[in-house]
Amino acid sequence: MENRDKQIMTATFSSHYGAMLTKKRLGDGCILRPIPRSLSASCGTCAVTQGHTLEEIISSAGEYLEAVYTENKGRYEKIYEFNPSDKSC
Repeated sequence: MENRDKQIMTATFSSHYGAMLTKKRLGDGCILRPIPRSLSASCGTCAVTQGHTLEEIISSAGEYLEAVYTENKGRYEKIYEFNPSDKSC
């Protein structure tokens, strides 16, 4: 298993507000960037995090979260996709 402090995750959002709110809630280790062209997002902004768990990202973003990806050798792998019927968010 990869060390949590080194794992970089990219989160996509349904709105720019959701990206900004997540950045504020996660604080250090989270930056906002334009979304990579290989990913799709409604707002064009993603949050890139390092040192946060998937659960922290999900709880910080709430219903604004679309998906979370990890990157390996320039390829993105989706590890989470928001489901409106999921009661954990």
